[in-house]
Amino acid sequence: MTDNDRTVSAYMTKNVHAIDMENSLPTARRMMEEHGIRHLPVTDGSKIVGLLSERDLGKLEVFPMLSMSMVSVPDAMSDKPYVVAPDAPMIGVLENMRDERLGSAIVADDGKVVGIFTATDAITHLIEALRS
Repeated sequence: MTDNDRTVSAYMTKNVHAIDMENSLPTARRMMEEHGIRHLPVTDGSKIVGLLSERDLGKLEVFPMLSMSMVSVPDAMSDKPYVVAPDAPMIGVLENMRDERLGSAIVADDGKVVGIFTATDAITHLIEALRS
């Protein structure tokens, strides 16, 4: 195993979808369903400003009197996402996700989203390691 194999870039999902903060929550829900994802980095132009998760949406969708089109993405997102560089050591990312009970880490290079690492990614790679 090389040092590059021990960084988050070796394990992240590269084809990441992000949503601009000006979009609506129904648009975010559609994106998640169309792409089979549970986490959307939120951007303001090219700047990462938050993370919207399926859980965030679910908390709001249980209120029938609430019109989802009236709630903005910034109102529903976490405004303190866990963002790491592609060369961040995998062990540190995993420890922080465990300690902070996080479901994902946004991977950014020079402020630009280049990937996302989720608990599902971690489980997938653990399964592969155990099988080999």
